Amino acid sequence: MHEIDASTFRQPLVLEMRLLTHLLSSVVEAALVPAGVTLRHFGVLTRIYASPGQNQREIGEMLRIDRTTVVALADDLELAGLLERRRGVDRRSFALYLTLEGKARTQQLQRMVAEAEATFFASLDSGEQAALHSVIGRLLEAGRSETEGNDKD
Repeated sequence: MHEIDASTFRQPLVLEMRLLTHLLSSVVEAALVPAGVTLRHFGVLTRIYASPGQNQREIGEMLRIDRTTVVALADDLELAGLLERRRGVDRRSFALYLTLEGKARTQQLQRMVAEAEATFFASLDSGEQAALHSVIGRLLEAGRSETEGNDKD
């Protein structure tokens, strides 16, 4: 039997990142509860806020959410008066836009999420937080480039 030295053993990074993502997501989800939205709702709102007029398929691809779930999230947000669907160029698709209330609510939610993130990352000083953000951005960009390269095969 193989003995593992617990003092030097490190979990694979993928498992540590998954745990970190779960912990942060839980903190943010809890912060959003009073506003009556989920992290997925927030994701849809922020994507549309940043780039109005995207269709449901594009939102789903960016957030890695299946089409049925995106439709349900858009239904929720439309019912709440935060989002409106407009016929897209392709008559079978809808372009998504935030209402005035949706824009204001997204800004409010962004502040709530920023506060939750600040609390979560409070053990890091501002330089460490900036470095973490930078590294994550670079890794995401590299991952997107790699994925796009694979899609062309």
